[in-house]
Amino acid sequence: MTNAQFTEIARYYDDLMAGVPYRLWVDYLEALLERVHYSPRTVLDAACGTGNVSELLSARGYEVVGADIAPGMIEVAKNKRGKVEYYVQDMAQLDLGRKFDLAISLFDSLNYITDVDQLARAIQRVGEHVVEGGYFIFDINTIYALAHHFFDQANLASDRYPHYIWTSEYDHETRICHVNMTFEVMDNGVSRQFKEVHIQRGHSLEELEQMLIDANFEVVEMFHAYRFRKPTRRSDRVFFVARKAKSEEWRVESTP
Repeated sequence: MTNAQFTEIARYYDDLMAGVPYRLWVDYLEALLERVHYSPRTVLDAACGTGNVSELLSARGYEVVGADIAPGMIEVAKNKRGKVEYYVQDMAQLDLGRKFDLAISLFDSLNYITDVDQLARAIQRVGEHVVEGGYFIFDINTIYALAHHFFDQANLASDRYPHYIWTSEYDHETRICHVNMTFEVMDNGVSRQFKEVHIQRGHSLEELEQMLIDANFEVVEMFHAYRFRKPTRRSDRVFFVARKAKSEEWRVESTP
């Protein structure tokens, strides 16, 4: 993500996402871990936002560290005063000085990295923070979802703020999607409006898989979101489950 996004909306973000079933997302994450028979203790939540998933994982007994490029989002996360450690860091320059059993990056965060080289660096940096044999699990909005304007939505209900209208513009050549977001919020009984433009890129499954391989990950599974079936060309969200190779595996693979 870039600093031009998730700025003013940060303080209202949890209200905006109040309808998101975070517990079900964490349940699905744990179900994915069960499928690969892996029980992590430490978790890196990369692009953690306001820490809703981080806090839920912490409450379930994991030791969690969250990192996000947006200072306003991290400020909100820190105010939750749980046991999670939070840092303002760009995923492509991630440097926390330790490794984790599991890294996650949820809610299509990787789509916000629109430069291909930066995306590859981000995956490399996450990989440097995962133990050998550990896992990296993340989801993406698919090209199909962005091209078919799945971002276009509105909430104008009078009893729930923020109100918003989102409209998207997708470029098929660059695979860049601009989402024009207009928000109306209520501050001390007075309504006001502001705008943010969020930018995502539609990454193909093949290029993501190659970036993971280049970062010494093995793609174990790819799933249509919240299910345990393979994605189709009409899948709107896909989860990746990738395993960090062990040193002996690298040596075997590199032997001529």
